Amino acid sequence: MRGARRVAAGLSDQAIIACANAANTILALALLTRARAGAMVLSLGLAYLVLTLNRAFVGEVLIVLAARLDEQRRARLMRNGLAMAVTFGVVAVAVLLVIWVLRPRSGNIDLQDLVWLAPFLPVILLHDTGRAGYLAVREQGSCLLIDLVWVTIQAAAMTGFLLAGHRSAGAIFVSWGLGALAGALVFLARTGQRPWRGDPRQWISETRHLSGWFTATQIVGQIQVQAISFLVSGRLSQRDLSGLRGGQTALIQPVQNFIQAVQSLIVPRLSRLAGDASRRPAREGRTAAERMRHQTALLAVAFVGLAVLMVVTVAPLSAFVLARLSKFADIAPLALPLCVQAGIYLVELPFAAALRGMHRARLLFFRYVVYTAASLAGLIAGGDADGLHGAVWGLTGGAAVSLLTMIAFYRYALHRLVGSATDRAEVEPVPGDWSGPQRGARHAAPDRSDLAR
Repeated sequence: MRGARRVAAGLSDQAIIACANAANTILALALLTRARAGAMVLSLGLAYLVLTLNRAFVGEVLIVLAARLDEQRRARLMRNGLAMAVTFGVVAVAVLLVIWVLRPRSGNIDLQDLVWLAPFLPVILLHDTGRAGYLAVREQGSCLLIDLVWVTIQAAAMTGFLLAGHRSAGAIFVSWGLGALAGALVFLARTGQRPWRGDPRQWISETRHLSGWFTATQIVGQIQVQAISFLVSGRLSQRDLSGLRGGQTALIQPVQNFIQAVQSLIVPRLSRLAGDASRRPAREGRTAAERMRHQTALLAVAFVGLAVLMVVTVAPLSAFVLARLSKFADIAPLALPLCVQAGIYLVELPFAAALRGMHRARLLFFRYVVYTAASLAGLIAGGDADGLHGAVWGLTGGAAVSLLTMIAFYRYALHRLVGSATDRAEVEPVPGDWSGPQRGARHAAPDRSDLAR
């Protein structure tokens, strides 16, 4: 029963945070012209760039690493992580304000909205890191609480702006920032954590075996996201960019938020199983590895079914609705490729979670390099052949290449994990064999070298 409540809270929480993030794009499309919304999306993309990099450098490391730590070490890790997040946010504020000052004043690249966004980045990152801290200790209910505070304050602030007649990008960004500020303050009050008591240098020292690869992965991923925005805006138009982002917000972002919710539930468990497989005596290690393989296989079958169901139901329904909205009728043909792309991400989820659980950060990085190269090549080729519709099918092709690469890397990593347990079995002491302790001593301590793979 407790597990069911945790799952329900986790899924509800991810739905709430998805609404808070998606609201920015949806409000821009609803309140602004398509061209003006496209300009705002460029600045919003830079906000998500900063948020995603912090999540990789701090949040994901907390979720993956804290599950294996005792309470005292976990508290210290959390304190240093919060300090690192705030520091990163302050640096990001300075960088974005410099970009705003030096931004182009003409052409399709318009970054005028950065001035509204930059001041709120530290609290946005603080809130997001607090969420990761709760998820690391499987407190999905507490995570849901601070996200409800965020969404409530964001909605109240936006309502106030609309009643006052302010229908602008600035109002959208300020509302988002005020919501994050409220959520962060509730988190600090509930946990008693104080970011200024942490040490960013200790965070870097203690987590570099994971955070470096996770951050590198997200840098590549965000290069891909930003490249898509600027390629579509520059080679096609801002109207096409807002249409693409609108379709992704409606059809792909909910799936991505669902994936994050599921990962937050299963990655800590997979991390413990992988740790048992690499450190426990051989028989227990092989059992843990097989349990990990079995759980991943079951999840893969379930998500293949969910992906097929999504494509055959959501795609035609979305195309039908969009075709009857004059403002968005031109993006109705994008429903099918976007749904196929979201389905591919669903199928990829169990394998990505398993690689995270095995701490195979390096493999995740190389998978994203392959994905970025394939998706951008597909975008350019498809866009040249058939405009926005062809570009989206090109992105879908890149996602398919990513899935095949992910499965191959998962099989390799699992083979190595099972092999390490088998190798230990060959050196375990047998009754009456006085040489056993010396031969078996090499598995007495954790093998930290696996953490950086």
